[in-house]
Amino acid sequence: MNRARDKSNIKSTLLAWCLLLSLPLGALGQTSTVRGTVQGEDNASLSAARILVKGTQRGALTNEEGEFSIKAAASDTLVFSYLGYETQEVAVGDQTTINISLSIDNGSTLDEVVVVGYGTMQKSDLTGAIVSVRGDALTDVKSNNVLDGLQGRIPGVEISRDNGRAGSDFDILVRGRRSLNATNAPLVLVDGVPYGDNIDINQADIESIEILKDASSTAIYGSRGANGVILITTKKGKKGTSQISFNTYYGSANPFQKVPVYDRDGFIQAKIDANKDINNWDVEPNPLNVFLGDEIQGYENGTSTDWQDLVTRTGNQQDYHLAFTGGNEKTNYSTSFNYFREKGVIKADDFYRYTYRLNLSTKVNNWLSIGTSSIISYRQREGRGPRYTDAVISSPIVPAYDSTGNYIYQPNFANPRKSPLAWLEDVEERRETRVFATAFAQAQILPGLSFRTNINADINTNRFGYLYPQKVPTEGFPVSGASFYYGNSYLWNNILTFNRNFGDHRLNVTAAQELRYSRNENYSISGQEQQFDQTLWYNFSSNQMQQTASDLTETALSSVLGRVNYIYNDRYIFNISGRYDGASQLAPGNKWSFFPAGSFAWRISELGKLQDSKTLNDLKLRIGYGSTGNAAIDPYSTAAALNVNPLFYEFGAPGQEVPYFGYRPVALASLDLQWERTQQVNLGFDFGFFENRISGNLDLFQAKTDRLLLKDQLPPTSGFDNVFVNAGETSSWGWELLLRTINIDTRRFTWSSNISFFGSREKIVALASGLTEDEGNNWFVGSPISVHYDFNKEGIWQFGEEDDPTFTAPGEIKVQDVDENGVIDFDDRVILGTPQAKWSGSFINTFNFMNFDMTVNMYAVWGPMLNAGAYAYDPRMYDNMIAVDYWTPDNPTNAYPRYDASRAELPFESTLRYVDGSFIKVKNITLGYNLPKDVLQKAKFSNLRLYMSTRNPFILYSNLADGLDPERKGSISYPLARVVMFGANLTLN
Repeated sequence: MNRARDKSNIKSTLLAWCLLLSLPLGALGQTSTVRGTVQGEDNASLSAARILVKGTQRGALTNEEGEFSIKAAASDTLVFSYLGYETQEVAVGDQTTINISLSIDNGSTLDEVVVVGYGTMQKSDLTGAIVSVRGDALTDVKSNNVLDGLQGRIPGVEISRDNGRAGSDFDILVRGRRSLNATNAPLVLVDGVPYGDNIDINQADIESIEILKDASSTAIYGSRGANGVILITTKKGKKGTSQISFNTYYGSANPFQKVPVYDRDGFIQAKIDANKDINNWDVEPNPLNVFLGDEIQGYENGTSTDWQDLVTRTGNQQDYHLAFTGGNEKTNYSTSFNYFREKGVIKADDFYRYTYRLNLSTKVNNWLSIGTSSIISYRQREGRGPRYTDAVISSPIVPAYDSTGNYIYQPNFANPRKSPLAWLEDVEERRETRVFATAFAQAQILPGLSFRTNINADINTNRFGYLYPQKVPTEGFPVSGASFYYGNSYLWNNILTFNRNFGDHRLNVTAAQELRYSRNENYSISGQEQQFDQTLWYNFSSNQMQQTASDLTETALSSVLGRVNYIYNDRYIFNISGRYDGASQLAPGNKWSFFPAGSFAWRISELGKLQDSKTLNDLKLRIGYGSTGNAAIDPYSTAAALNVNPLFYEFGAPGQEVPYFGYRPVALASLDLQWERTQQVNLGFDFGFFENRISGNLDLFQAKTDRLLLKDQLPPTSGFDNVFVNAGETSSWGWELLLRTINIDTRRFTWSSNISFFGSREKIVALASGLTEDEGNNWFVGSPISVHYDFNKEGIWQFGEEDDPTFTAPGEIKVQDVDENGVIDFDDRVILGTPQAKWSGSFINTFNFMNFDMTVNMYAVWGPMLNAGAYAYDPRMYDNMIAVDYWTPDNPTNAYPRYDASRAELPFESTLRYVDGSFIKVKNITLGYNLPKDVLQKAKFSNLRLYMSTRNPFILYSNLADGLDPERKGSISYPLARVVMFGANLTLN
C-alpha cells in the first residue's frame, strides 16, 4: 500500500509540475496586438512596409503614416522589410509597441515606392515601362523648368527647348510621334491632376517624377494616354523634426550661339564676287555698282558693325527658395516660397516668377484624414526684344548709330529693313496668374480597404498687352492691343483601394470615378493711332480702327476605371486595367470609348538557387499590351458651323440695296468622329548584377495608331472642301536601354555612371481615301511621319559640263534628274531624310571624394536631318549670311553656289539647308562641397552645400558650322544661354 501511495504521490507531483510548467508556456502561446511605426533613416514614414511573423504567413502592411498592428505572441519574432531598405528582425517579448527605423540598402537599386496612375506600387511589382527619377537627379541641372534636367536622362523621352527666350518652355515627346494632325505631347499631372508641361514648380519642391511610357501603364488614363504620361509628385510633410531649408543660386548668362556670318572683309569680298563676270573674273567691278546706299560710305570709311553683339547682353538667372516641412502624430505640412528671375541674353527680354506651395494633411481620427495640396503662381514676361534673325543678316558695313548716339532706324536706305535696334522700342507684357488647388479626404474603411476623394480647381488668368509705337513718320500708325484669357478647370475623382496579403498572395485593387469640366474664355481688342504711347494698352477709347474678338469653349469628360494587381509568391505579377471615357466634344453615339490593358511580370531572380546568387541580384521579365486614346478633337469640331455674313438685296426703288445678315455654312458636321487610338505591345527586362553594381532596364516596343484625325477631300458639288474623318494609320517601334553602374566604391571615393540609349522608327501606313501621298503635308505611305521632300543636291555645275541636258550655268546648284528625262521638274523631288534622330542618349557621371561631389552630364543626338534656317542663301548678298565655301572660277567647289547680284532668287536654294544634325554636347557640369558635420554642429546647421555649375559649357561634336548650336536645330532665333552659376543649399532642423 505504501508503494501504491508513493506511486499516487509521484503522479500527483508530476501532474502538479506539469500544470505549473504549463502556465508560462500557455502564457507564451497567447497572442496579443503589437502596434508601432516603421520609418526610414530620415524619419520619414514608410507606407506599405511589410511586417511578417517569422516562420508563418501572418503579416501586415503599414498605412500611409507608417503605422501597423499585428497579432503576435511573446515568443515570436517580427520581420520588417521594405524595398530599398535592409531587412530587420525584432523579438516581441513583452513589447506591445515597436517603433523601428530601417536603414537604406546601398546595394539595392529598387526604389521604395513608385507612383503610378491613381496609386502607388513597389518598384519590384511593376509590370509596365515606368521610369522613376528622384533625389539629386531632379536638381543637378538648375533651371526654371525641372524638365530641363531630364533631357537625355530617360530612355524614350525627347526633351527640347522651344527657344532661348527667358523662361521659355519645352517640347516633350515620349516614344516618338504617332499622330499626323493631333498633338504628340504627353499628359503631365501634378499630384494626380492634369497640369500641362509649363511647370511652375521649383525643383526642390518635387519628390519624384514618374514617366509612364507603354500603353499597359498609360491605359488607365484612357483617351489622354496615347502620348505617354508624366506624373510629378510634390514633397509632403513628414512626421518628426521640423525642418527649414533655403536654396539659392545666381548665374551669369551669355549667348551660347553666335552665328558665324561674314565679317567686314568677308562680306565685301562676297559682294564683289557677286558682281563679277565669271567669264572675265579678273576684272574688278566698280564699287559704286557693288554696294547699295549707305554701304558705299561704310565701304569707304572702314565701318564694321557686329549686329549680334549689339542686340545681346550678359544676362543672369537668380532663384530663391524657402521651405518649411514637419509634422507630428496628427498633422504633416510642407510649404514653400519661390522667386525666380531671368534676364535674357537678348536685350529687353525679362522673365519673373513667384510661386507659393502648400501641402497639408491631418488625421481627424484613427480612420479619417483630410488635407490640401495647393500651388499659386504668378508669371510675368516683359519686352519684345530685337529680332535676333535681323541682327544675323544685317549688313556689317553700315553704322548702327548716328553722330548723336541715336540708333539709325533704317541703316541702309537701299534696303527697306529697319534696324534690329528699332525693335527695342516695342513694348510687350504678359502676366499670368494661376491657382491650382486640391482638397482631399481619405477614409480607412476596413483593414486594407480605403476610400479617397479629391476635388481640384485650376483657375488661370492670362493677359497679354502690346504697343508698337511709331518710330519714324514713314513707319505707319502706332498699333496697340491686348488679349485676355480666363480658364477654369474642375476635377472630382473618387478612388477606392483594396490592398491585402493572403499568405503568398498579394492583391491590390483600384476602382475610381472621375469628372472633369473645363471652361475657357478669350477676349482681344486692338487699334491704331493711339494718342499717347504712355497709356500702353490701358486706354483703347482713344484708338482708331478698333477690332474686337471673343470666344468660349467648354468641355467635359466623364470616366470610370479600374485596375487589379495580383502577385503570387513575389515572383509572378499580373496587372489588368480598363478605363471608360465619355467626352462632350464627340457626337452622340460616339461619345464613349473603352481602353483596356494587361501586363505580366516574372521575377526570375526569385527562383530557387538564384535567390542566393551573388552574381545575379535582380532579373525580371515584363510583357504588356494596352489600348490608349489621343484627346485630339477640338470642341465643336464634330458639329456643322455657320458664319454670319453681311449681304445686300434690292428693296423698294430699283437699285436700292438694303443690308441684312445671312448665314453661310463653313463646316460640315462630322458625326462619326472618335478618339485616335494607339495599341502598343511592350517587352522589357529589369536586371541587376554583382550586388547591383550593374543594373538597368531594357525595353522593346511596337505601336500602331489608327483612326487618325485627317481631312478628307470632298467633291466640289458638296459645297465644302473637306471634312474631318477618322482615317489613316501609323506604326512605330523602338528600343530603350537604361544602364546604371557603380564603377568605384571606396570609403573616400565613389564613381557611378548613368547611361541611356534609345531610338525609335515610325512610318505612315495609310492615309485618308486610300491616298499613298499628300505632298501638301509631306506625308507619304511607307515613310516617316515627318520628312524632308525636295530636290537632291548633287553638287555645283562646273565649266565643262555644258553638254549635260539639265545644265544651267557654272556655279549654280546641280540637282539630281531622278527620272532621267533630261528635264528638272517637280517629279524629280525625293524624300531626302527625316528630322527624327536615329538614336539619342546620355552619359552622366557622378564622382564623390570625401565632402566633394562632381557631376558631368553629356547628351547626344545622332542621325537627324535638319532644315537649318541658318543656311538660308541670298545670291545677291543684299543680306549678310553664314560664311561658307562658295563657288568662284578660282574656287570650283561643290559645296555652295556662286553669288550672283543679277539674280533675285537662286534655283533650288532650299537644298542648301539640309544638313546632318548629329551632335554630342556637354549639357551640365556641377562641382559641390558639403561642409563637415563638426562645422555644421557648431553653426547649428544640419546641412550646408556650396556648389558651382555651368550649363551648356561646350560641344564635343557637331556637323554644323562653328558657332551654331545644334540643339537649336539650325534656327537662328533666340540663342540658348551658357550659364555659369554659384549656389547654396542650407538645411536647419
